[in-house]
Amino acid sequence: MAEEKKKGGFFKKMFGGKSKDEKLAEEAAQRAAKQQLVDEQMAARMAAINAAALKSAREQDEASGIVEAEVDTAEQDRIEAEEKARAEEQAKHDVQAAKKLAEEKKQIEADHQADLIRIAEEKRIAEEKAKADREVAEKEERERLAKLEAEKEAKAAAEKEARELAEKAQADAKAKEEARKKAAEEEAAQKAAEEKARRKADEEALKKAEAEQSAAAARKLKEQQESERKAREIEEARLAEERATARKAEEEAESARLAELKAEQEKLEAEKIAVARAAQVSEDKIKSLQPEQKKGFLERISDGLKKSTSQMSDNISAAFTKRQLDDEALEELEDLLIQADFGIGPATKVTTLLAKDKFDKQVTDMEIKVALADVIAEVLTPLEKPMTLTGAKLEIILFVGVNGSGKTTTLGKMAKRYADDGKKILIVAGDTFRAAADQQLRIWGDRAGAPVMSGKQGGDAAGLVYDAIDRAKNEDYDILMIDTAGRLQNRTELMDELAKIVRVIKKQDESAPHHSILVLDATVGQNALLQTEAFKNIAGVTGLVMTKLDGTAKGGVLVALSDKFSIPIHAIGIGERIEDLENFSAPVFAAALSGVADAMKPIE
Repeated sequence: MAEEKKKGGFFKKMFGGKSKDEKLAEEAAQRAAKQQLVDEQMAARMAAINAAALKSAREQDEASGIVEAEVDTAEQDRIEAEEKARAEEQAKHDVQAAKKLAEEKKQIEADHQADLIRIAEEKRIAEEKAKADREVAEKEERERLAKLEAEKEAKAAAEKEARELAEKAQADAKAKEEARKKAAEEEAAQKAAEEKARRKADEEALKKAEAEQSAAAARKLKEQQESERKAREIEEARLAEERATARKAEEEAESARLAELKAEQEKLEAEKIAVARAAQVSEDKIKSLQPEQKKGFLERISDGLKKSTSQMSDNISAAFTKRQLDDEALEELEDLLIQADFGIGPATKVTTLLAKDKFDKQVTDMEIKVALADVIAEVLTPLEKPMTLTGAKLEIILFVGVNGSGKTTTLGKMAKRYADDGKKILIVAGDTFRAAADQQLRIWGDRAGAPVMSGKQGGDAAGLVYDAIDRAKNEDYDILMIDTAGRLQNRTELMDELAKIVRVIKKQDESAPHHSILVLDATVGQNALLQTEAFKNIAGVTGLVMTKLDGTAKGGVLVALSDKFSIPIHAIGIGERIEDLENFSAPVFAAALSGVADAMKPIE
């Protein structure tokens, strides 16, 4: 209560205001004062009315002859005095009654005011208790989230250690096999050399024996040599068989150990997914307890591209603060843009645009950023194409890209969007080689309320897709979303398997896949160009989604990629949340990436 009074005094000093309770008390006092004044005025009027009534009655009596004429003046004065006294007594009595009534009303008003103050105090105490309970709940959730994050990091460390052990075991096995092969080759070469030397020695001995002894002795020596040779061959065959048996046992033991390591790694990945799911639930719960502060579209994009923008802006500001734009400056600017992964074409366009109007003039970093924004918008605007459905009875959407690009997460976010729009969705876990991919999809399937269809680990992905299309048609699904294994663009056999999936889809529906979306990881930089070229040829890519722009300074690669391939851009990923998958807007992206958007933000 003392704190509340202190707080009230502070607000009075700062803003000249009054608390709610003070205002209510003041209004009640004003009402009581007004009522008392009215009561007093009423009592006075009643006294006047009584006096007037008595006077009127006397005058009527006089008029009717009731009062005798012989009443003298003294008697008349006495009567009038008595009437006046009675009137005053009556007025006094009326005033006392009015005062008593006013006091009763004032007491009632005071009791009412006390009730209001009590209710307000109870409400304040309840609000403070609710606030304290909410803070305790938030604190507990934050502590639980921190614990989950620590467990997640521990699981990640364990997973990394298991992966390193598996890789080391594979490397050791490979080195051991190479050493064994090399030793076997050396042993075989040595035996061949020894055999050749023995044969040469035998031939020389035979020639010498033939020359020195009779033909019979020579035949006997030859038979003895042949017997010794056969004995050596038998011994070598026995040794070779023993080596093969030992090698087979070693290979089986190594295979069993690798299988055990793989199972442990898959278990760690499953636990990691479970921890991630629990962490996401906790994050969602904390967000529900806290008031949501929404940022504008431009601000969200600018925040997501901050790493790309900051590094490039700092370099440009450092090099071009009131500097004359000559050939050396243009060359330096072109190098900066190429280092920021914009590509040679867009970098040359920027320098050409500046040289046209600003050559041999002083330029500011903002003038360069505006020119850069113009070129980025010029390259990207024709490719700005938000994801829209074709209207097919069964819309088939294929997602391709290498492992770790955010392909599965992007599929899950888009599935949630379409599910929120009322679409009936079936998800296919086409990555049959990685157990964690299936588990990750099931988490997104739960969020979107969409079933996930999967097959045996290591099974035929194309056959699974064929069955999924049949099921989607028979059960009247609106959209079929197909995840695929992370194909490496330099692995021919894996890319052939992806091509097989595309052929199976077209065999079911010649117009499908209606969308073939390539998901690229911005952190790979220029390597995204090689990935795009490979997947474009194999999967007939119809659109791009660029992810992880918030985690890299290589956001300019989207400009270089668009300048070379001109593939429509559907969306960009600037975070892990569902709302962080933004529909692509070329002007907004250009303003954010160039740093022009930073100059548009209000100064805090």
